Formats: sequence, structure tokens, C-alpha cells
Amino acid sequence: MPTIPWSTPVSAESVDPKVDTTALRARIGWLCHLTRVAAAGWAAWLLVVQVWTWSDPAKIANDLGHYMNADLGAINGSEAALAFGASIVAWIAAAAVAYCIWRLFGAYLSGRTFSAEAAAWMQRIGVAGLIAVLVSIVVRRINWLILTSHADLALSARMFTQFVVPIDLLQVLFCLFVLAIGRVFKTAVQIADDNASIV
Repeated sequence: MPTIPWSTPVSAESVDPKVDTTALRARIGWLCHLTRVAAAGWAAWLLVVQVWTWSDPAKIANDLGHYMNADLGAINGSEAALAFGASIVAWIAAAAVAYCIWRLFGAYLSGRTFSAEAAAWMQRIGVAGLIAVLVSIVVRRINWLILTSHADLALSARMFTQFVVPIDLLQVLFCLFVLAIGRVFKTAVQIADDNASIV
């Protein structure tokens, strides 16, 4: 007896993406490519900014001293190198977000738009983003301690001045939003798999 096509259980992961998502990919393909380029460009731009900024530690100390209304003194080479190294750690955390975005939109381009893989990468973007924000806050504080080590400032001023800024909270909110959407998509894929296995 021949098998009726719609009677065979089909997993959402096993559906041929060329059949189901060709039209969608044609509509969003350019956007996926643009987003991947933007993510890679953003990571590269952050690295260039870090290198450019720390190429003149005296200017950093001067600007920070002006903000804190204090003479921070000169920064020696080892202190500048240490602060730059901490900044690179923060950049690596941010670059991980760009990598997750690259992989997510790569899955979209491959036709795995509504898949557990895409949902997982979306959740990874949210988690990586939260980690990047946390690392950024910690690194900012480390660098402030390094830059103010020669200044006659209270430890409380060195530790807690601008500990968290509004943009940090906005980034956390955005990451939580992406994480929530990823969980919603993952749940939707699981429901679709369950329904397909019942049919």
C-alpha cells in the first residue's frame, strides 16, 4: 500500500528548506547579507576605535581628569598596556555578539529560518549581549582604577563614579528582548515538531 505523503510524520527540522522558504529567502536575502556585513563591520570598527583610543593614553587621562575635575597625572607604558588589554577583553565579548549575529543570518540564508538552530542562535545573541554588557562595565571600572591610580581621589569616587550608565541599561533591555524572542521561536519550533509527529 502506497504511503500517503501527508500521513508521514515530518519534523520541522527535516522539511526541505528549498521548498518552503525560497520565497522568503528571496525577500530577506539582501537584508541578511546587509546584517552580516554590518555585524562584521561593527566588530572591526570597535577594534579600530580601541586601538586608536589607546594610542594616546595621555589624552584619555586628560579627558577623564577634566570630567572628574582632578589631575590624574601621567600614565606609564605598563598601565596603558594593561588598560588596553582589558579593553581588548571587552572587545572579544562584543565580537562574540557579532559572531552569533553572523551565524543566525547565515542560517536564514541557508533556508533554516524557522528552525531550532535559528532560535538557538537568537538566544545566544541575547546571552552573549548580556555577557558583553557585564564585561564592559567591569572593564570600564578596571580602566578607571588604572587611570586614576596616581590621583588624589577617594576610592569611592574611583570605584562608583559612572559605574552604570543609561546606555548599559538600554543594552541589557535589548538583549533580554532578543533572548525572549529566541525562546518564543524555540517553543514554536518544538510545538511544530510535536504537531508534525502526531499527524
